[in-house]
Amino acid sequence: RYEFYKKSSYERNRFITFRRSRRLIKKYNSVKSQKYFGDKCLFNQRFSDYIGREWLDMNKCNQAQFTEFVNKHKEVLIKPSGGGQGKGIYKISVADIQSFNIAEYRNYIAEELLKQHSDMAMLNSTSVNTVRVLTFKGEVVACALRIGGDNAIVDNLHSKGVCAHLDREHGIIDGLCIDNAMNKYLFHPKTGKKLVGFQVPNWDKVLFTVRKAAREIPEEAYIGWDVAVLENDVAIIEGNHDPGHDVVQMIAQSGLYEEIRTMETRKKRDDK
Repeated sequence: RYEFYKKSSYERNRFITFRRSRRLIKKYNSVKSQKYFGDKCLFNQRFSDYIGREWLDMNKCNQAQFTEFVNKHKEVLIKPSGGGQGKGIYKISVADIQSFNIAEYRNYIAEELLKQHSDMAMLNSTSVNTVRVLTFKGEVVACALRIGGDNAIVDNLHSKGVCAHLDREHGIIDGLCIDNAMNKYLFHPKTGKKLVGFQVPNWDKVLFTVRKAAREIPEEAYIGWDVAVLENDVAIIEGNHDPGHDVVQMIAQSGLYEEIRTMETRKKRDDK
């Protein structure tokens, strides 16, 4: 994925590899605080000021309460409270309630559907397309835009989505997008929307929100945030204790290890 066979030893050494990422996680992320990023219920409780949506713990509600929640919002997402990679996520509408048995979906959460910004919906309307922001000690290291594909309701690469590198200062796609097989795209393979040069709306709010959220639990210093962009605001979907060092590097074909090390040195100097 990093096309190391095309790169010099100097270029290869600039990448955060799997082992380096493990070391960074061990050094800068607290095992005690990891629970907030591994359990969506705990995350939604801890970061309630950032998520911008109503939700329901399906371990703590009954069929009638779930039915009331769905009737209120007309359509909701349910997803495993400890899941990842977009697996096990479903849309449930009012029409589905009669055949839905909540007892089969314990350890799930239900969430109100977010209405994304119209510009983001133009890229692909079947999924909420999110920005992945990698932060280190509260600083933004790298950003990527994930876009769903092939009628998927999630935007993950593992679910036929595509991913693009974003210029972190302006939130503009500055290179070709890729899918999970490393195919490259100038236009979205399903919608035909041109991707290169696309400007993520409300970019200042994206940066402000993740920087503020990253300060909430300082002992978790190396985090990947997934952010939905709304018409006049942003909402954090989740934070990842393992920030996903691979995706932000493979789309840019450029390593981030030296930047992390520079930030380490600067933070040590500032803390003295």
